Amino acid sequence: MMAMPPDVTIRPADIGDLDGLLTLYRELNPSDPALPRETAENAFAQMLTQPGLTVFIAEQDDRVVSTATLIVIPNLTRSARPYGLIENVVTLSRMRGGGLGRAVVRHAIGVGFAANCYKVMLLTGRHSAEVHRFYEGCGFVQDKTGFQIRND
Repeated sequence: MMAMPPDVTIRPADIGDLDGLLTLYRELNPSDPALPRETAENAFAQMLTQPGLTVFIAEQDDRVVSTATLIVIPNLTRSARPYGLIENVVTLSRMRGGGLGRAVVRHAIGVGFAANCYKVMLLTGRHSAEVHRFYEGCGFVQDKTGFQIRND
């Protein structure tokens, strides 16, 4: 793995990052229909004000190049320690393999642990060994069984 470029900054996204995030999300889920601008703006504004939810971005040359979303969820088990869930991990395809995604995911994990989360978890629908190695390289262990029910 290459070292992350020194001119990359990881930070929480703000309202000005919407277009960059939409570009990344098109790469994550290319079959999703394009959102009307007003819908995207409203959804993102709601995300930015949701307690415990942070969209992290890696930025290079004033451009969003990688992202991961963390939500810290209050809890009544594990001594009332919260848990974290990471979702929507993606790096621009032409920039993959340079450590950007790993840096953003590890940053999100660090924020979750700093918030006293007893665990940070994620699910992936990708079945490639490369993707699984990526998450293992971020420190995740595949030792549970995930279930989901979709409302598509």
